Amino acid sequence: MVRAPFQALAEELKEQAGILGGFSKSRLPKARNGSIFVGAGDSYAAAMAGFYLSGGKCVALDPYSLASTPEIAEGVEVFLISVSGRTSSNIAAAMRVRGVAKKITLISANEESQLAKLSDDVVKLPMDYVPRTPGMVSFTLSLLAVMKMTGGGGECDFRALYASARKEKGKLGWGKGTTYFLGNSLGYPAALYAAAKTYEFLGFRAHPELLEEFSHMQLFSLTKSDVVNVFSCFDPSGVARKLNSALGEQGYRAREVPSRGESAIERLFHAVFVTQISVMEKAEEMRLGKPRFLSVRGRLRVSDGMIY
Repeated sequence: MVRAPFQALAEELKEQAGILGGFSKSRLPKARNGSIFVGAGDSYAAAMAGFYLSGGKCVALDPYSLASTPEIAEGVEVFLISVSGRTSSNIAAAMRVRGVAKKITLISANEESQLAKLSDDVVKLPMDYVPRTPGMVSFTLSLLAVMKMTGGGGECDFRALYASARKEKGKLGWGKGTTYFLGNSLGYPAALYAAAKTYEFLGFRAHPELLEEFSHMQLFSLTKSDVVNVFSCFDPSGVARKLNSALGEQGYRAREVPSRGESAIERLFHAVFVTQISVMEKAEEMRLGKPRFLSVRGRLRVSDGMIY
């Protein structure tokens, strides 16, 4: 049984499939070609998913990049992803592109935020915003919104996917060194999200990387105390299995998360659910009383000062 205060998160995960199923039936605006999706942290992973789902017709940026070069948004629509609506870099980006972008749409749980006031339209996520909570349902709702806006779909059997993911919970591993998460195409946003939850919940060193790029760079610093997790979804050439096998033969710790589902939304959400369940299980195993990021108060103050 999950220890308090993880109990609220555990309950949130149990209710997640129903929440997503209801939201998947919502009518959301469609992103035109050339639209820019903007987000930081978990929201950057959601923005990256929009890039791949649109076949590269939509762009993914972090808010500071957009604020630094607002001319990128000239004449196109900008979709800001911010659950809180309070992040300073998103606010700066919105202020810089007003009058430059064709339209600014905010995807958020907070319709009353300063960021909402700077936007032309708000897509309300069906949840209440609670400060300093690690993104679970907030991320999957943001991801689903982006998927519906860029890929046209969004409906699937979330309950069956979650049940399937529970059977794969032992597929992810963590090391005493660096824990790597690798993915290709839409598997890369899943890797970004897995690394973010590893930092927030467990406090372990983690690194997300594109499946191909790992063999060109990080592989040469790999140690036996590291772990490599490979998401095999969106991997038509079987690179994940080949890498996993080759690393194992050399005595390195490598895990492969199998692909489940037929559609893009099924495969991506399966990978995300496996991540959520596995991280929660690991936190319980470590007997953590709360997500690790809440315990490092000095660094948390720095983070809050930079983000808000």
